[in-house]
Amino acid sequence: MQSLASKLVPKAVEKLIPYQSARRIGGQGHLWLNANELEQPINYGDLSEKDNNHYNRYPDFLPHDTAEAYIEYCEQNSGKLNCEAVTVRGADEAIDLLIRTFCHPGKDQIIICPPTYGMYEFCADSFSVNTCKIPLLADFQLDVDQIKEQLPNSPLLFLCSPNNPTGNSIHEADIITLLEASKDSTLVVVDEAYIEFSSQQSALHLMHKYPHLIVIRTLSKAFGLAAIRCGFLLADSSVMTYINRLIAPYPIADPTAEIALKALSSNGLEVMHKQTNQLIQIREWFKAQLMLLDSVQHVFGSETNFVLIRFKDHLDTYQHLITQGIVTRNQAHEEILKDCVRITIGSKESMLETLNALKTLK
Repeated sequence: MQSLASKLVPKAVEKLIPYQSARRIGGQGHLWLNANELEQPINYGDLSEKDNNHYNRYPDFLPHDTAEAYIEYCEQNSGKLNCEAVTVRGADEAIDLLIRTFCHPGKDQIIICPPTYGMYEFCADSFSVNTCKIPLLADFQLDVDQIKEQLPNSPLLFLCSPNNPTGNSIHEADIITLLEASKDSTLVVVDEAYIEFSSQQSALHLMHKYPHLIVIRTLSKAFGLAAIRCGFLLADSSVMTYINRLIAPYPIADPTAEIALKALSSNGLEVMHKQTNQLIQIREWFKAQLMLLDSVQHVFGSETNFVLIRFKDHLDTYQHLITQGIVTRNQAHEEILKDCVRITIGSKESMLETLNALKTLK
């Protein structure tokens, strides 16, 4: 039976032969003279001998050990998964790869549900792909009926859950409804960058029944590794066969893979979970304190590491905090988020400083 991915993929991608890098071709031997690398590492002094002894060689063309470790981590919460994972340079590269793999420039459109993460539209624009915007409802949930109308015209639907910048998770029942409605038309992408902060189960467990579901994850948020630019794209093999054709020859640097493996070790996961639980406690305390402030109109529920707050009319909260040396995110460019500011949760000391600054807001 022909998969949905094979129906949607452009002919140019279907015929594309992946670049055959030296690592991808592989081979057996004791002299490696196939990749135009320096045979011996150069000692630059500031690197330890251990760190420096392999940087002269190209990394694995796809770091399978990192991807396998991430699947094992996901299976701790979602059960046995029937999918593949590929390590990418942050969730942003995953978004870009999906659009380049499954959309025809100048012809196709993706569906997004604003207010949401801006990179979906940016990546589409950069590839001459249109964006169909179906705004969230007043409670920041999906307008399922309007989305269903656009599915036949769209190879990709991007859903962010928990959503940035609103902070809420999308109802799983709505995701399932859309997966049912899109079986013959659309690949459904659920971006779970903030899933570790959420009480809702990951959509990964739905992949058994819906092979056209794709999940994006990252080490930038709960794992605290934004600087190493490491993300993961998880999908059925029928989808991954085409994505793999467009992945760069050496997508992940060895230091990135090494740090990621440490974070995904049993000890690393224990540290991450402890830190996440502490941050969630600070988040809930901060929300309660915000609601006591006269300047605050509404504090939205959050299943992320940030809080979205609506302040009273005509208060320039963002600029006021800037004058106090506190940089937040102004969301006023979205009509539905007028007078809203997004504040990332930090240490309790940082949140106390922020609260004190807000108390002087007039």
